[in-house]
Amino acid sequence: MESGQTAPLRRASAGFLNIASEFYQVNNCDVRVLAARPLRVREHWTTELYGDYDPERMLIRVWMRTAVRKEITSFGTFLSTLCHELCHHLDYTKFGFPDSWHTRGFYERAAVLYHHARGTPPKKLVWAPVSGQRWRIDWPKTNRHTS
Repeated sequence: MESGQTAPLRRASAGFLNIASEFYQVNNCDVRVLAARPLRVREHWTTELYGDYDPERMLIRVWMRTAVRKEITSFGTFLSTLCHELCHHLDYTKFGFPDSWHTRGFYERAAVLYHHARGTPPKKLVWAPVSGQRWRIDWPKTNRHTS
């Protein structure tokens, strides 16, 4: 990642996805590693797109640079995004879901995959309620708590 070149990172990502697809017994998906993240600016908020998954083309796209400063993202952030998008692929191909929602179960599966891939002990995700019977991960408490 430090070189800033997308080709070696794409090859490594494709290798990871090949192994994971074989393990989960699903068709492999393609991956594109792109430069700076897209930035979406609205009146009262701004978001960066870290990655996405296209189920029709079975394609994962992951961005390796931050949107504003164009700095190379950390390995952990990149791998976390790749695992997250792979979980969308699994929702469609392994589980046959008609859509892939960001549920608590989805984030739990992505976290397990991430920690398994890194060889790190899993963290218990700490959830905080938000409006409308929705939940978000409380990252400060999650990062303080290890299982």
